[in-house]
Amino acid sequence: MPTTLHITNGDSARPGISTAGQAGDVLPWRDVLHEGPVPAGIPLSELSRIRARHLAEQGMGNVAELERSFRERDDCLRRFTDYDEVVLWFEWDLYDQLQLIQILDFIRSHSGDLVENGTRLSLVSLAGYLGELRQDAFPALYEARRDVTGDMLELGAAAWEAFTSVDPRNLETLARTGCPELEFLAAAIVRQLEELPSAENGLSRSERQILEAVSQGPLSFSNVFKSTSGREDRRYCGDATLARYIERMSRHRFPLLTHPTGEIIHAPRTADDSRAFRNAEVALTPIGREVMRGDRDWISSGGTNRWLGGVHLDGAACPWRWDSIRGCVGRREVNT
Repeated sequence: MPTTLHITNGDSARPGISTAGQAGDVLPWRDVLHEGPVPAGIPLSELSRIRARHLAEQGMGNVAELERSFRERDDCLRRFTDYDEVVLWFEWDLYDQLQLIQILDFIRSHSGDLVENGTRLSLVSLAGYLGELRQDAFPALYEARRDVTGDMLELGAAAWEAFTSVDPRNLETLARTGCPELEFLAAAIVRQLEELPSAENGLSRSERQILEAVSQGPLSFSNVFKSTSGREDRRYCGDATLARYIERMSRHRFPLLTHPTGEIIHAPRTADDSRAFRNAEVALTPIGREVMRGDRDWISSGGTNRWLGGVHLDGAACPWRWDSIRGCVGRREVNT
């Protein structure tokens, strides 16, 4: 009997996928790759350990459980040629596109096995969100799936190499080609680059949108999330990730945000904390207002410590800037 492996971004699409064409195993690829370290040139097993530790540090699970889940996921992917067909189900946003290129890179490195075993590799690429579709929409998507070509595998591998590079200009170069084989990839890459510190004031796009949301006065976290999400063409991040952005801008010797009382903001780490945090108010500080006006540079003040793929933005030591007017990556000299 033919066997099929369906790989998708999480659990919400499982019920629909189960109705689509050839039933089979479903492998959710749960990882927020646009946050935290994704260094280049290491095996999948080691990268998964790094990712599990990062997610645990962010309060997104127990490290042992995360490592076990990643091991099981990776073992399933390694056995992809046990199946007659592997169907990749991915959406148009950055979260999905990064997962897609990681998987394409892995399969491309084992493309000899793909040919030898005769496994078909196909793609369902959706301009929208699988979890929001009616179940009866999935059979048509399955029937319209495309075969993944050699050019798609090569592009996925090139994009993954650029994403994990220490130099974000490699991603910019790739985006300029338009990435025609993967129609949603170029826009996703640009959204990734917009998280670099801006040339104007050192804020990433997400950080700027948060500050602008509270610029007229304190706002509850739920309203900050609603405001920033409404400014995205495609979904960028969930509320847990946004809460940690706010925490990063608050827990600093030059805080941009605090509670209206002046207290430092701590992102929730438990379900109970999350429920209480929804109504907690976020307020702009005088320093935050200076940065918004461009009178102070957030990075020069030592402002951030985060990873974007293979790029480590380490406070004032970060040389990379995103020029939103010219749409390109620049580099500044860093005084050490």
